[in-house]
Amino acid sequence: MGGISVQNRSAVRRFFRPDGLLSTKHPAFEPRRGQLDMALEVEEALLEKRKLIVEAGTGTGKTLAYLVPALLSERRVVVSTGTKALQEQLFFRDIPFLEHVFDRPLRVCYMKGRNNYACRQKIYDAENSPVLSGLEEVADFQIIRDWELTTESGDRAEIRTLPEDSTAWGKIDARSELCAGTKCKQYERCFIT
Repeated sequence: MGGISVQNRSAVRRFFRPDGLLSTKHPAFEPRRGQLDMALEVEEALLEKRKLIVEAGTGTGKTLAYLVPALLSERRVVVSTGTKALQEQLFFRDIPFLEHVFDRPLRVCYMKGRNNYACRQKIYDAENSPVLSGLEEVADFQIIRDWELTTESGDRAEIRTLPEDSTAWGKIDARSELCAGTKCKQYERCFIT
């Protein structure tokens, strides 16, 4: 895992060729010079263990241009996205597609910030203390409380009926600055731990 082998370096270029692996697995594939250039720059940055900032327009094919060299490098790579929508696109669409292309499972992990998960103790505390304000928060809390009884992940993304800007969520999420850690009554059932 110490770097990109010569074999894999040529694999990055071959992957994006008009007759390459991507063209055989993607029915609407069109070679894009910008995508290939970006993939080669990412590959080189990984090889040289240096930072790289790339700006590319819509339609370049940025996602595959950074994922393919990262995967071929066989190194641990963190991809941080600006939006949850892009994060979900990567994990639920692009990674499965690349697993199909490479014909092997890929070792990936989907991580979100703690504020995306509910804190069971805060939910239970909110039932008995006046932390909620207004009818809207009370209604949102009811949605959260009902969902908490059935969720296995505690991931806010599961609650489709909760408004994105719900202030009730901010009062029961699992942010670390308010976490009791191992001293919490719900530690064993915690969505984070």
